[in-house]
Amino acid sequence: MDELEMIRRKKMLELMKRAGMIEVKPKRKVVIEVITSPGCPYCPIAWAMAQELGKKYEEVVARELSVATPEGQRKAMEHNIMGTPTILIDNGVEFIGVPNFGEFERKVREKLGLK
Repeated sequence: MDELEMIRRKKMLELMKRAGMIEVKPKRKVVIEVITSPGCPYCPIAWAMAQELGKKYEEVVARELSVATPEGQRKAMEHNIMGTPTILIDNGVEFIGVPNFGEFERKVREKLGLK
């Protein structure tokens, strides 16, 4: 295969991905951490959303960390988290409060390299 043919194939693959004709499987894991606190009325909603995304995408790992635990306290201090729920994706704060599910999924898909 010559260089021109390789360029053509690469471009065709890129165009097919953009058009949604093919979806490339991600090669990495994405970690969602939901920082919660006891008695928080919105935390179960945020945690349920993260769990749903974990079920939908096998490459997504969802974890709940309560500020009532040493690990949760450490994570909250590390990221200067002052309110719950706070959602971290790949160790970066992405949402404070309960996000719109579509926006949450869009951010996860972006991290997975999907459109």
